[in-house]
Amino acid sequence: SSKIKSIWLSIVSIAAIIAIVFSLNIYRDNLRMDEAFRTHYTPLEYDPQLMSRGEESPLSLELTEAMDAYQRQDYSAALQKLNTIPNLDENLLIYKAICLIETDQLTQSISLLEELVNHGEATEYYQQANWYLALAYLKTHEGEKANKLIIKGNFNFKELR
Repeated sequence: SSKIKSIWLSIVSIAAIIAIVFSLNIYRDNLRMDEAFRTHYTPLEYDPQLMSRGEESPLSLELTEAMDAYQRQDYSAALQKLNTIPNLDENLLIYKAICLIETDQLTQSISLLEELVNHGEATEYYQQANWYLALAYLKTHEGEKANKLIIKGNFNFKELR
């Protein structure tokens, strides 16, 4: 009976040590991903030529207001306006994704960025979509997915080495 208790105690102790080491590694990896995100993330600068490329339409006012809010870094207001525009131009989806990151709606941002990346290099903001998708994966601690994009895009993330 005491021998069984001793063996059981040894097994539980070893399991606890393994769990602690595993948890510390995950915590350390998450800290590295958080640091990489903070170091490399800045919202995409607004390209004012996007507005001049579009056609005049009744939605121009909403789009102008959305992009004005984006430029003021009022991402919540910009997102609200962008959400009212049906069939948003593909080139503007990157700005919507940034607004989603800025308002901590990472799941929706990732979906949108994945959609843009899946459209391929024909998309004007393909490289930026890859960049921000990698950053969003870092923010959500999806390191494997982030690393694949970082390697694919040849992005420089020395914090993850």
